Amino acid sequence: MEQGSYSYLELAKKNDNFTAPGFEILVDGKPLSPVKYHIPGVEVEISANGTAGGCSFTIEGQYDYEKSEWLNEAAKLLKPGAKLAVKGGYQNRKELFYGFVDDYTFDFSDDGTPRISVNGLDGLGYLMNMCAPFYAGEKKPKQIVQAVLQKSKDAGYAKSIKVGTLDGYETPIIKEQMDDWSFLRLMAQRYGASLFAVDGEIIFDNVMTRTSPIVTLTIGRSITRFSKRVSLAHQVGKVEVLGRDINQKAVSGTASRVTVGGSGKTAAEWVSGLKDSVLRERSEYARTQKECETMAQHRLNSIAMGFVSGEGECIGIPELIPGRYIRIDGADDKVVGTYFLTRVIHRFDGARYTTAFEVKGAKT
Repeated sequence: MEQGSYSYLELAKKNDNFTAPGFEILVDGKPLSPVKYHIPGVEVEISANGTAGGCSFTIEGQYDYEKSEWLNEAAKLLKPGAKLAVKGGYQNRKELFYGFVDDYTFDFSDDGTPRISVNGLDGLGYLMNMCAPFYAGEKKPKQIVQAVLQKSKDAGYAKSIKVGTLDGYETPIIKEQMDDWSFLRLMAQRYGASLFAVDGEIIFDNVMTRTSPIVTLTIGRSITRFSKRVSLAHQVGKVEVLGRDINQKAVSGTASRVTVGGSGKTAAEWVSGLKDSVLRERSEYARTQKECETMAQHRLNSIAMGFVSGEGECIGIPELIPGRYIRIDGADDKVVGTYFLTRVIHRFDGARYTTAFEVKGAKT
């Protein structure tokens, strides 16, 4: 995952002043030329909110009506589970997606030429199909998460995995009646981690605490549109988690200070009455006061990150990825600030390349 920070001018120089964009698609390592196979565009979506990333494109003008068959190798290459990669950018193209062919559709209609529509999923999507119950016993949480993610790497749908430090609980982990992806999302919520895949690397880590922005973009110059929303919906000033120790004695822990989301004021700091608003939840995982406090802190941070949200679009920037912060400039202090990137969509449409993005934050 990209850890560097850039100025907009550095990215412009790196990407040939954002001229002559293009993309490449590879299926099982074999290129699908956009020109040869009449692929007008491709869309790549990457998300840091625990959902699988994906890509989509169509192959057009590749059907022989006289012979009633598809031309060349395009249709032959497409098969369920085939490895799929998308590179995009400018002269030096960057890998934007790595995963597999999840589904494809042969489409015939009276009002258009036959086409093949293709959708891909990244390595997280593969884990939606994996479902095996287990009792972890003495295994460490990090070992458990690594073992689950390794399935995707072993299948060839992920190049690498990264799991951050996981501690704070002693309760043995039991996995029943859920697929690996759902289990990982549950674990991410428990440990305050983000779960996503970028450039073939599946990441399970607390990335929201690293607030260094990947780039600063300016409204009206590098950003063509941007909107920011501030909402008090579901915001609270404190979270209390209730649990029971090994002797079934009640234990509890609270959190009242948001520890993520950059600088500024939280909802409870803007609206004083929210400081007395308490969300109480019971947990079967928390066995000590410390575990209750840890879970309460993760829950409070998660809720607080819904205070600010936004979405925008800029010129195509292949380096823009979710799981990092972005700084928005070019407006007054109601909008200028640092936001966490939750979703990035790279779109190639003919000779046009744009990057749309969604952000969130706990403070403003």
